[in-house]
Amino acid sequence: MNRLPSIISILIMSASLAMISCSNSGDGADAEMESYGFAYDLTAPDADYELHDDLDEISGISWYSHNKLACIQDEKGIIYLFDEVTGEITGSYPFARHGDYEDIAIYHDTAWVLKSNGTIYKVINFAGSGRETFIIPTALSTRNDTEGMAYDIIEKVLLIACKNVPSIDEKEKFDGFRAIYHFGANDNKLEEKPEYLIDTEWFNNSTENTYFKRVSLSLARKLQLAKNNVFNPSGLAIHPLKGDLYVISAFPGKLIIMKRDGSVSHIKTLDKRIFRQPEGISFSSEGDLYISNEGINGRGNILKFKYQP
Repeated sequence: MNRLPSIISILIMSASLAMISCSNSGDGADAEMESYGFAYDLTAPDADYELHDDLDEISGISWYSHNKLACIQDEKGIIYLFDEVTGEITGSYPFARHGDYEDIAIYHDTAWVLKSNGTIYKVINFAGSGRETFIIPTALSTRNDTEGMAYDIIEKVLLIACKNVPSIDEKEKFDGFRAIYHFGANDNKLEEKPEYLIDTEWFNNSTENTYFKRVSLSLARKLQLAKNNVFNPSGLAIHPLKGDLYVISAFPGKLIIMKRDGSVSHIKTLDKRIFRQPEGISFSSEGDLYISNEGINGRGNILKFKYQP
């Protein structure tokens, strides 16, 4: 499926917000924009699961089933199953040698594991005795530094987020962008044009001075994209009930929520006291949000936030 990349813009999702009096402070408008219609309280986790030291460097998570999350860490070729009821690892399943593994996506009993060089490991029956691993190189590479991946159940594809260089073809560099690519889960084909581009240059236009655009630019600057391109995707998930894309960045700690058309509905700043190094993100089938943190001077953890529509 060939579609032009969606260029992300910051949109105010309600006309009522656009009508807020201009006498309000910019910070107050930003706070309202950040909280309006958002279904999770990221300041108060409903659960905080400290992980075994095997997962100190947890780099990706994906909901499996029956209160279990599949987890990987960025050095060992092992898929771990974490049970949130017991708080323990209930299984570990080798699939490859040591490597720089960044994210995982699960659909039924198939797992896809993403390596930082763009290679995908497709593991069929990953938790069973007849486990098979297929190594699938892609046109993405270490230049792109692929770190986020999610399975799109609607389109039967994987979405892959690049932390670094957005382009594959050096003739079409997409300078000033971050890219999300589209990989066919059935035919193992990567679309070599990005499915989404996060536009960093758009935020530099500070001449726009309407209230709507002032709020938008102020929020955009919270991503710190304008000068340093430091919104670096480290994880990606798709909301099971809404279909929105959740893209997380460890440095700086940010979370953006995108509609399917590429527009951004929310920008969340993540408290470093809660999110030490957020690398993984996933949802339960009921919409509960899970975010994993790599261990920094301590163990890794998984935070749970209940869905509050």
